[in-house]
Order: sequence, then C-alpha cells, then structure tokens
Amino acid sequence: MDFLLNEDQQMIHDLAQQFAQDVLQPRIDEIEEGVDVQVKDGTMQKQLPQDIYQQMAECGFMGISFPEEYDGMGMGHLEQAIIIKELSRVSPSVGKALDVYILGLEALDLYANDEQKKKWLAPCCRGEQTVSFAFTEPDTGSDPKMLKTRLEKQADGTYKVNGVKRFISNAGYDGPCVLFGLLKDEESGKDLVTGFVVEKFCQGYSVSSPWEKIGYHGSHVWDIFLDDVIITDENILGKPGDGFTQLLGTTAYGKLGFTAVITGTALGTADIALNYCQEKLHRGKPITKFPTTQLRLSTMLTYAHTAELLLLEAADFCDKHHFEPDDIATMREVQAHTAQAKGYAAETATKVATMAVNAMGAYGVCDEYQAERFVRDAAIAPNIEGAGDIQYLIHGMYVGANGNTVFH
Repeated sequence: MDFLLNEDQQMIHDLAQQFAQDVLQPRIDEIEEGVDVQVKDGTMQKQLPQDIYQQMAECGFMGISFPEEYDGMGMGHLEQAIIIKELSRVSPSVGKALDVYILGLEALDLYANDEQKKKWLAPCCRGEQTVSFAFTEPDTGSDPKMLKTRLEKQADGTYKVNGVKRFISNAGYDGPCVLFGLLKDEESGKDLVTGFVVEKFCQGYSVSSPWEKIGYHGSHVWDIFLDDVIITDENILGKPGDGFTQLLGTTAYGKLGFTAVITGTALGTADIALNYCQEKLHRGKPITKFPTTQLRLSTMLTYAHTAELLLLEAADFCDKHHFEPDDIATMREVQAHTAQAKGYAAETATKVATMAVNAMGAYGVCDEYQAERFVRDAAIAPNIEGAGDIQYLIHGMYVGANGNTVFH
C-alpha cells in the first residue's frame, strides 16, 4: 500500500505549504481583521485582502479540480484537499474562504450548461469573480422541503425571486451566487426545489452586516436579502425540480473541502503546541522531557494524523468515483465517505485544540502564541457545513444498508 504523493501532488503540497508560510503567516492579523472593499452597488463590504485571492488564483488554487476547458487546472479532489489543508494549517480563515469558493464552483461544474460555465465557472476559476453557494435559511436550516425562498414565473417568462438566505460565505463579494428556492409547477401545483444563479448586488440583492463569530474571523458570512430579483431561464441550473439532486451532489463533494479545513486546523494547532514544547525550557531542558507533555503531544498528533488519512482516503475515493449529475447511487457512496471524514475531523479539531492549550499552559490562551485562534476556529467545526453528529448518521445509514465499502 503506497501512501506517497506522486510528483505533481508533492509539488502542489509544497506550493501550498510555502504560500501559507510566506504569504499568509506574516499577514494573519490583517486576514483576521479584514479590509473594507467597495462592491458594485457602491456599498463597502468586509473582505479578505484582495491580493490574497489574486495570488491564490495565480497559483491555480481556485480552479485546481475543474476542467482546463473552463480555465481550471484539470487536477482532482485529492489535490484540492491538499491545498485547503495546508493553507488551513496556518490560516483556517483562508482555508475556509477557499473551501466555500470551491463549493460554489462544484455546483456550476456539475450542473451548469456550457454557456453558464463560460459565463460563471471560467472567470471564477481565474479568480476574476468570487462565487457563493446559498442554501441555508433563517427558519428552515438545511431542510430543502421547508425552503421559504420562492421563484414566481411572470407573464413575460422571467422569474421573480424573493427570500432570505443565512450565514452565506462570500456573499459580500462581487460575482455569481448559486441559490436554491421553490418554484410551483404550473401543472401539478407542487413546489419544486430549483437551483439558480444570480449576480450578487444586482437589483434587489442586498446583504446584512457580516455576522460576528467566535472564529474564522477572516472568512465572513452574511445574510442575503432577495427582494423581487428578476432572473430568466438562462439563470436556472438544469431544470425546475432538479434542486434536491443538485444539493446532494454538490455537498457530497463539498464535505471534503471543509474536512480539509478542519483537518488543517487540527494539524496547525498540533504544530504550534509541538514547537512551543520543544522551545520552552525547564531547568535548561525542553519540557518535552516530561511524560505528561509527551502523552499530550502523541495524542494530539495521532488524532490529527488519523483525520488527515481519512481526508486523503475520502479525496482519493472522490476522484475514483466521479459521478454524473443524475447518478444518485454513486453520490450517496461518495457522501458516506466524505461525511465520515468530516464528522471525525470536526470532533478531532476541538480535542486537539483543547489539548494544545493545556500543553502550553497560560501561554496557550494568549493571542501572541496563536493557539487560542485555532481553538476559536475549531469550536465552529462541528456546527457548520453539516453538524458533526449528522455526518456520522449519514455514514452509518449508508454502511448499515450497504456494508463497509472503504477497501472494496
């Protein structure tokens, strides 16, 4: 069994690692604070420093796993996971910002037609626009049957969209936004879950102030307000009623990206604690001489490395089981693998972060030593992009019905 990366993957790993150390680490405070940027409706929105997105695009990070035909790099989910993991090892905020960017691109890559991909996927792969993915709502959480956002077909064939989306990353940036709402079928009267795209800050689109969160301060989230936004058939992904399948397929891959964020968070926290313990002296010798310190370090690294192995196995599985837009069976199988990895990584990140602070003592809770930032970021991990417990249920339901498929 070969656990080595191939030459291209090792190159991607080294590039992401160097980018994190050379570009992100010196600017952590600036990343966490954010900068005010004017968007196309004239309002000022809090964003990551713009040049960081530009530099990531120049490295090919945005389009790493998307077709070269649409200005992507044509690589796979394994390379995508490696990049997000290594960036998150230094800045979970930047890792998360890239993850949710790629989530929107996954939806476009899977379900947009050729013209839509040329219009939205290609410029986002180049880093010229910033994509968002908007499903969650204030009253319905993530239950597609209870969506309140509605599309109403007008006499001229256009659609009028009204609704509110909650906790949407990158909503305050210019670019396309992939959304989901209900459209009433004219013949049956049934509500059809439908995916569609709007240009952010078009007429009728506005956002709240960014939410104040315990962690991921550099990756901002907003509420989106849709007030009589007008779209046409050219904005619809697939056809009305395809939305549930589109959500399933997009999030099956999407769980992988966030697993990479929180795996990187766990590894980064362990890095900080290990470096501290190697440098902190007691009677002239590093505190790594103490059995309690050795126990904490070994436990942290074992948890983090296990999460990393699950991440890479799930990423490899995604690449070997690419599904067509309507292949529900394979979607479910991929979803089981990414859900298992996400559930474990979320649980692991919080454990490792707590152990890191305890290993560092009073210094662990001081801003200067950075561990406390990772603790705050890790606290969010089990609660977004699918609750941690639910991920285990998704995996458990699948293996209960189909058996353990990891090494089949």
